[in-house]
Amino acid sequence: MADYKRAKWAAWADNIRSLDDPAHNFEKPEALDDLVVIDLSSRSMAGCFCSSMLAELGAETIRIEPPGGDLVRTYSPNGIMVKDTGLAYLQEGRNKYHITLNLEAEEGRDILKSLVAQADVLIETYPAGTMDKWGIGYEALSEINPRLIFASISTFGQFGPESKRKQYDYDNVSQARSSIQYATGEVLPEGKTVKDVPYAVPTKAGPWIAWAVSGTFAAMGILAALYHRDMTGEGQALDVSTPEAYGRLNDYQLMWYGEAGVINERFGSLDTALWLYGFYPTKDGGVFLGGLRLEMWKAFVDMMGKYDEWKAEEWTTLAPFMKKDWQLKYQAMIDPLTAQYTSEELTKKSVEYAKSGRLAPITPVVAEIVSPWKAMQDENWLDRGMFTPVQDPVYGSVLCAQAQWKATETPPRTKWACRPIGYDNGFIYLKYFGYGPVKLKELGGKGVI
Repeated sequence: MADYKRAKWAAWADNIRSLDDPAHNFEKPEALDDLVVIDLSSRSMAGCFCSSMLAELGAETIRIEPPGGDLVRTYSPNGIMVKDTGLAYLQEGRNKYHITLNLEAEEGRDILKSLVAQADVLIETYPAGTMDKWGIGYEALSEINPRLIFASISTFGQFGPESKRKQYDYDNVSQARSSIQYATGEVLPEGKTVKDVPYAVPTKAGPWIAWAVSGTFAAMGILAALYHRDMTGEGQALDVSTPEAYGRLNDYQLMWYGEAGVINERFGSLDTALWLYGFYPTKDGGVFLGGLRLEMWKAFVDMMGKYDEWKAEEWTTLAPFMKKDWQLKYQAMIDPLTAQYTSEELTKKSVEYAKSGRLAPITPVVAEIVSPWKAMQDENWLDRGMFTPVQDPVYGSVLCAQAQWKATETPPRTKWACRPIGYDNGFIYLKYFGYGPVKLKELGGKGVI
């Protein structure tokens, strides 16, 4: 019997796991553990998302809320609250120290100035000009601390015709203003109106995607600004507009209009830049089908038993299949074929075709569209630590997505899930100001904290 030879990929998988397995994250240093970040997010998850990324990398992140707590704590399905916190904020309160401070009070603003003098980064999401009106805008705070990185996230940005609108940053506003949602949703059939097909309207993304994108770009900008500060000693202000940030994901659609004057209309799950590329029904839900080369599209047709009937042998280019009428035509022909199988059956069918099909090893990509429950039971994500519960001393066992990337030397980690309103007042005010219980009681009595 021949000796069994282990696949090279398996050896690599074992090697890289030994280096970046998230189970060993707490044994390694944190990349940003010498930074102090102040998170002044107000009503917006964009700032919270940004500071979460920095906190996961070890920055001492101080989340400042008004004495009654920030509105984001109430964002939760069906109004569900865990202690004083909604489910959404249990995700984005991670690794942060939570204190209260009333910025509308002069004494509260004075305390913030003293804290800024000891900080590296400040994140705020107030309408443009609000911080400046309070005397704690970038110009004022940079005089106190010239090395400060001051990151503002807002809907319309810090300048521009609409920047003076005193509107807080709302995810759905940013989705709408980005132009992405215009082309997101089911196609309106020819000759029909929205009254006939009420579901064929622009569709919001399920999660708060615009907030997440602007928060991510803000974090990236902060890291770049910190690098610049290391080189020059200079701090700086960052201005992130949430619709601009989300609009950055608009791939070819803006270019298509800019170059050819074509407006990309809603097209369901299809895409005129790619084929085969879309979601299709199955007995138990649906699958994504991908065949970005002509051979893969032919392999799918063959796999479904239609190679000869559809005369796939005569196809020489994918170009015709990029046209909307062709895509709609073939979508209508594919739907009843995939609907004969379960998602698992179609996936296995593709794997088997890669072994013995007419065009093997070429095969189409088939991926089941899974529910959140199924994703959280997926062995691959469980093995990689994505859904390992956080054992929080206040909220107990909390299941939140974590370990968004792995790293061999300075990996991110979730140390705790969240904190109640003002939970860390005692620790933070003592550490940075020397305030003890008597002083905190006095400040609380005046409504400053």
